[in-house]
Amino acid sequence: MASLNPICTEADYDSALARVTVLMDALTTPDGQIDDVDHPSRVELDELVALIEAYEDEHHPIGTPNPAAAI
Repeated sequence: MASLNPICTEADYDSALARVTVLMDALTTPDGQIDDVDHPSRVELDELVALIEAYEDEHHPIGTPNPAAAI
């Protein structure tokens, strides 16, 4: 498992997203399922996703929807 560090910059964020893509490709079975929840790469994936979510919450928040814009 790669050493995980907090995501502090957009470059860190982009690298983390790229690593998630690699892990997803490696762990996805032919039927589209993520296999083996105890696999070290799965643990890394879960931890990396948590770091990405924390960064997105702070730096790329999704605002409250505007009902008038939905029309």
